[in-house]
Amino acid sequence: MTARMKMVDALCPLCRSEKREPVFEACDRLKLAPGKFPVVLCLVCGTAYTSPRPADDELGKCYPGEYWGGRQRGVREVVRAIEERLKENYKIAAVARAGILSGRILDVGCGRGEFLALMRERGFEVEGIEPGAEGARRGREDFGIDITHGTLDGASLPVGRYDAVTMWHVLEHLPEPLSALRAINRALALGGVLVVALPDFGSWQAVRFCERWFGVDAPRHLTHFTRASLGMMLAKAGFSEPAFAPAGARYETAMLVRSLWPGLNYRKLDALEKDLPSKYFYKMGQMALDIGLLPAGAFISASGRGVAFTAHASKISPAVF
Repeated sequence: MTARMKMVDALCPLCRSEKREPVFEACDRLKLAPGKFPVVLCLVCGTAYTSPRPADDELGKCYPGEYWGGRQRGVREVVRAIEERLKENYKIAAVARAGILSGRILDVGCGRGEFLALMRERGFEVEGIEPGAEGARRGREDFGIDITHGTLDGASLPVGRYDAVTMWHVLEHLPEPLSALRAINRALALGGVLVVALPDFGSWQAVRFCERWFGVDAPRHLTHFTRASLGMMLAKAGFSEPAFAPAGARYETAMLVRSLWPGLNYRKLDALEKDLPSKYFYKMGQMALDIGLLPAGAFISASGRGVAFTAHASKISPAVF
């Protein structure tokens, strides 16, 4: 566990108001950051966010090494590759729903670039931005993809260059999500499309589990989006009203298992980090629960109160400042 971090008091990421009320306090499920992290609700616009939170230069300490795309070994690498391919299927479906058929696409937080490699196979010109040095390196070496190592706020994106930008469970991690959406607006051609995926703070699981919900992921998740708060933020950044779709049964069951049995997930990650034989036991146990609960996950996801959603919106005007 790290020493106590430097904390900062954040304003509402959407309307910049200081008026807020506490919702709950959450601990770091990965036990990398000490203490409790308050989640608060803006009394002006209703956006939920973490405050106080670690200072920007401390946030990197809250992520385990493997988060950034390090290469694994043997069976672990095979299993990881299968899991990643399953993840790409819902991304490809979300892009298809958005009507994106061709052109130049930028994936923000692209990891190793598996999704971009698949989009290139479909005829797209692809580029990525990835904050993890190892993930960016692997994407360049394994797939030959143009991946910039860095963050969105540090990248100099050409104006109007892209037909589509994607962000898969990235926006909730950014200290200034509205600024990020404005930067994406500038980088998109008029009529270009943004596709995002996010955990839903208004979901059944979020309400049921509160601070124990896996989707809170304090202190890494800084803004806790609902469909309404995302829509308001997109409008302020110059985008159309978003169209939403559920993330699907796989996300529903995975997050349900990790909310119900958080100790199982932590023990698995700890065993992976230390390369203990028990890593296989915890991994297989988690996978068995994930698969066994898929019917329930499919039902909940279809109900409209699923644990996560994808959304797409078009650039209709320059961002409003």
